[in-house]
Amino acid sequence: MTQDTDHQTEEERNLDTVRRWVDAYNTDVERMVREFYAPDLVVRTMGAGTYTGTDHFLQIELAVLEAAPHRRVRIDHLHATGSVVVAELVLLNPDMGEDWQLPLAAVLEFENGKIKRDRSYHNIGSAFPLWPGL
Repeated sequence: MTQDTDHQTEEERNLDTVRRWVDAYNTDVERMVREFYAPDLVVRTMGAGTYTGTDHFLQIELAVLEAAPHRRVRIDHLHATGSVVVAELVLLNPDMGEDWQLPLAAVLEFENGKIKRDRSYHNIGSAFPLWPGL
């Protein structure tokens, strides 16, 4: 179903973009980085580092994908206000067990329809130290 973006609010457009961003994360990580992030992005993964620019971020995501080829993310809740979407997500990696999960929240700031800043907060005390590729 195609969305009529001319009649959507900024929040509705950003929420639709986040849903497509998650789909791309699960199916085509290069498309996810190139299509959904601004070229001068800043990604801060609390406890794991800061990544700037799409080339740098793509290197990180490809390393994670190589280490965890079956990883996926699930949306639990989305919250939008203005140019910001807070996504409550769960990373899944069946290679680490069917019940393995890593809850996280991503604060996504949009500029010109792209994610300009991405700050992710993970449940570091649980599974994060075991997340492959980081």
